[in-house]
Amino acid sequence: MLNLAWKNSILRPGRMVLIILSVAAVLAEILVLEGFLAGSYTQLRQTVLRRGGDVMVAQSGVTNFLATRSILPQQARAAVEAIPGVAGTHPLAAIGLIYEAGERRSPIIVMVYDDAGGPFAMAAGKPPAEDGSIAVDHALAEKFGLSTGDTLTLSDFEFSISGITRGESALFTPFAFMNFDTLIDFYFESDVASDIAAFPLLSFLSVDAAPGTDPADLAARITGEVADAQAMLPRDLALNDEEMGRELLGPVLNLLLGLSYGIGAMAIGMFTFAAVRSRRRSLGVMRALGFTARHIATGVVAEAVVTAVAAIPLGILMAVGLAALIERVAPVYLLEVLEPRALLQTAFVAVALAVLGALAPLRMLMRLDPATAFRE
Repeated sequence: MLNLAWKNSILRPGRMVLIILSVAAVLAEILVLEGFLAGSYTQLRQTVLRRGGDVMVAQSGVTNFLATRSILPQQARAAVEAIPGVAGTHPLAAIGLIYEAGERRSPIIVMVYDDAGGPFAMAAGKPPAEDGSIAVDHALAEKFGLSTGDTLTLSDFEFSISGITRGESALFTPFAFMNFDTLIDFYFESDVASDIAAFPLLSFLSVDAAPGTDPADLAARITGEVADAQAMLPRDLALNDEEMGRELLGPVLNLLLGLSYGIGAMAIGMFTFAAVRSRRRSLGVMRALGFTARHIATGVVAEAVVTAVAAIPLGILMAVGLAALIERVAPVYLLEVLEPRALLQTAFVAVALAVLGALAPLRMLMRLDPATAFRE
């Protein structure tokens, strides 16, 4: 039956190619949305995991790294370093600002670090080492035409761009990086000086555990012994940020994804339904030759499976190309279209819907009088 299905498929190559392209386009659209969702959650997890350390300390009650306000007291660092099992601490601060260039604006998150927790990967230039220097993500650089050596003005404070980072963004917001000396200058010399109490000097502490120290046990002891502080493992903080993203983005994106699956289901079903129904004559001939309903149904299903299987790799290639184009135009987004779960789910849905679409007209066609088919 597979041989018969293949021969039937190539009898009308133009129609077969059109159906495969149509199904592939539907699959590509679904994979792009799935990849957008998966990529958004990956960005949220990576933000805290890329800062390093075995334990992350935040203000008491703060359980997220992003989209939250954490201000640690200055004495918290000394208190943490005094706890047995702590090999070292690295201060971090996170500040939300608006970058303006003419009539255009963009929110940015400024990550302030000392000796660890800075940019994960550089696309150009170097991390900010000198006072007054800043590194910005390539998403911001692409949008505003920025490059190394340019001047970046935030709240009337002029920074010198030392480098362009890669892949440092989350929640559709690019990151920038500076050191603490530059932060102090920024606080006192920029427009934020009048409201400096609202901005943190220390948001988090990245803690290195001494050899042989269990990070989970160390986090529990820090939480219990340091006032106004809460310690968590970076992976738990990352999962909390992902869960926050699911709460913020999930309802809308899952609705769009559900609509895409629904529209895709109808489209794939209609393609295969029309393809089977157009073969009234050939199926009538098969009836006249004595083929049973089981044989005909098996052949129709096999042809639908061949169509779907041929469309899956093409759909994946189209999704990869479309994702690359979107990331090139808007690098603040990450589209993981090759996420295994989404690939398997979409492939299964494509084959299942193609089979259902092929079987839908079969009962009507089985009632067809062979003599009628010959007269058409």
